Amino acid sequence: MMQHDLEKVNRSLELSKENPMTRDFIEKEAMTQEMKAIKHAEFVEKKRRQQLRRDCEELRDLAEQLRLAAISKELAENLEERNRQRQMSVKVEAREMAEERCLMEAKEREKEAALKEEQRRLRESLAEQMEEHRRRRQQEHAQVMNDRELSLLRQKQIQEEDRAQQLEAERKKLQKRQDMLQSIKENQEHREWQRAQNNYELGDLVKKQTEIDRRKRELEEERQEMQRKKQEISIRLGQQVLEMENKKRQRDNLLLDLLEAEYTAKSDERFRQQMQQEQMSRRRTREELDRYRQEVELRKMAQMQLKRAEMATRQQEAPDMSNQDTEKQLEDYRRRRDHGATLLAMIEDNQRKRAEATAESVQYFDAKAKADAEQQERIKQERVAMLGQVPTSVLRYLPKHVLTSTDREHFCREEQQAMGGGDS
Repeated sequence: MMQHDLEKVNRSLELSKENPMTRDFIEKEAMTQEMKAIKHAEFVEKKRRQQLRRDCEELRDLAEQLRLAAISKELAENLEERNRQRQMSVKVEAREMAEERCLMEAKEREKEAALKEEQRRLRESLAEQMEEHRRRRQQEHAQVMNDRELSLLRQKQIQEEDRAQQLEAERKKLQKRQDMLQSIKENQEHREWQRAQNNYELGDLVKKQTEIDRRKRELEEERQEMQRKKQEISIRLGQQVLEMENKKRQRDNLLLDLLEAEYTAKSDERFRQQMQQEQMSRRRTREELDRYRQEVELRKMAQMQLKRAEMATRQQEAPDMSNQDTEKQLEDYRRRRDHGATLLAMIEDNQRKRAEATAESVQYFDAKAKADAEQQERIKQERVAMLGQVPTSVLRYLPKHVLTSTDREHFCREEQQAMGGGDS
């Protein structure tokens, strides 16, 4: 085949020397054939790897473990994202509560300022009323004093003018005095009424202040009750989320335990099958050795019989024996010798067949061991390729028994090289 290809190439070269177009066509054809061969080799390699992944239980288990690890990584990232969102929501809620508390405090301060302003206005109005009442009282007192002076002047005038009208004047004086006393009494009653009115207004102010304080206490209690309810709701939500996470973690642990138990059972089954095969091989070898030993013993016994027959023949070949007996003994000797030779040939043939069978079995087991070694090497390479296709962060979520020491050394060395390359 190679000679034929060389002849085709030489013929193509000769033709290409004669015709440049033919040479270009041949070169393009060669490149096309090479590309087809490369693509065919890649396709065959891809199919071989797919077949290896389908047939090899270890690779199937590894693919399943990688899928579970990716799911675990995604779940962990989702859980971390939910925790971060929950923390952010808690912070936002705390900030909103702080802002709400600040607003409530500002409103309370405004209410207190308004209340103080109202109390100040009430005190000012009360002071103005008291000042007005004092001025009115002074004016009334001045008026009374003026009236008294006028009455005295008139009394003097009356005494000077007419003593006759003294009685009338005295009566009028008494009348005026009574009027003045009545006026003073009325003024006192008015002052008492004003004082009672002021006391009543002060009582109303005290009641209003008490009502405002009670309302403030109720608002404070309502705010504390709302905070307590919010805290209870937050605690209840946190407990529910924690219970869900615990259930999920227990389910994941149970799934991992089941997978590990299944993997252990399969490994035990494979080990048991290997032990059975080794025991059967040892039993067959022992049986072959026993058969070989028996054949050797039979051959030795046949040789001993031949030697005995020869010795008997030699003893019987004495001069005093007759020719007939000699011929008969010689015939028996030849027959026994031929029989012994036949037995030896059969034994040698059996030994040769057993040796060939043993050589074939040894060759078969060597080829099988070589094929198994190549298969294990391909599985190892495919395993490394499968582990290399996933991100390194996913490998942390694999169970401990999935990654071997060789895998860990390989990926640790790659990480160190990557870190060294990044540093350089």
